[in-house]
Amino acid sequence: MDSAMLASLILLTVKADPRTSIPVLIANIRNQMEYTPSYRKAWIVKQKALEKMHSGWDTSYNKIWQWCQVLERYIPGCITDLQTEPAYYNDQLLRGCQVFKRLFWSFKQCRDAFAYCKPLVQIDGTFMYGRYTHRLLLAVAQDGNGRILPIAFAITPGESADDWDFFLFRLRIHVCPQPDICVISDRGTGILAAIERQRSLWHRTHHQYCLRHIASNYYRQYPSKGERRQVANMGI
Repeated sequence: MDSAMLASLILLTVKADPRTSIPVLIANIRNQMEYTPSYRKAWIVKQKALEKMHSGWDTSYNKIWQWCQVLERYIPGCITDLQTEPAYYNDQLLRGCQVFKRLFWSFKQCRDAFAYCKPLVQIDGTFMYGRYTHRLLLAVAQDGNGRILPIAFAITPGESADDWDFFLFRLRIHVCPQPDICVISDRGTGILAAIERQRSLWHRTHHQYCLRHIASNYYRQYPSKGERRQVANMGI
């Protein structure tokens, strides 16, 4: 009853719905084998089943270059920009070997729609989950009815000045080269440093605080829900 054997047992179930919960998989194994694995073992079994479906993490990262080619070929106007760096093992350079560093992409449909949106861009980043803890950087716009339109994406190692510079430089060139754009963010140190760099294309734009972040920071210091709403309403 090792995890590899159990992974083969639940493979069809996970293929049908990769979001199948661990308790459901435990019940599935119990019904078939009259054996009840622990939650942890069932979780490991599911990861191995997913790996059988999609190959391992390293294999998936090796397919990113092909994924970019497929996007550009089958989605007309899609822009991808993959950045790699030399690979090292025990401080020794592996000649002819490159590893993933950053990726930017944007869809033509979103870029075309941005021309009819408000002249503002909201940028933020969020954690990614899994073996590699990268960040997903995102730029969104708003139409006249306040509906959200994602216009550009990037995967980066973190939210350093270099990471934001990679994203913002390509965002400005490919998506929103218009003058007098307003940028809304949490004004994190990485974002500010990237915008203030000499080569930055964002010097002549307007940069404002995100009120949601202001309200969250205020609530963290002064935990009053009523005051938090008032702080958020100040920008309306």
